[in-house]
Amino acid sequence: MSFAERYSRPSPATLVDGWTIKPYQVTIGQEPIAAPTVAAADEFLPKLLPASLTHPSLVHEQADSPRYAFVVLHQGKDALWLNLYTWVYQAILHVRAASSPLDAVAFSELTEPLIGCVWELPALVHERSAWVRHVMTPDRPDLDAYLADVLPAGPVGGP
Repeated sequence: MSFAERYSRPSPATLVDGWTIKPYQVTIGQEPIAAPTVAAADEFLPKLLPASLTHPSLVHEQADSPRYAFVVLHQGKDALWLNLYTWVYQAILHVRAASSPLDAVAFSELTEPLIGCVWELPALVHERSAWVRHVMTPDRPDLDAYLADVLPAGPVGGP
């Protein structure tokens, strides 16, 4: 198996159905993903948001949990991948993902419990630390600081 790093870039946060979402793109080269593909992913995002958060041991935590998330749109060699990670119950990541063929963009939700590949996981690692740093550690969550704290554009996936 041959390995090469890929390129990640953050985009400005967006609001989707009451959730503030920090987007990232991952590409094989440094060219951003085409605008129509990004638009198709944005249109599919609401389908990946949590439908209900009613875990009996945690439901009391959700009322105080900020509605924030991050998404990774990855244009890979064989498909497009759309991974939405939502912060729920204050300290837990809920993940739902979709994929699409490269040649005819049409996202559908994954049925396998995949969470991300080696090129997508750097965003997860960064966002976990940013959430702890800006939301969980201070006396009062600093959500503006969380939104501003993004994985910088550059190569991802290396050891």
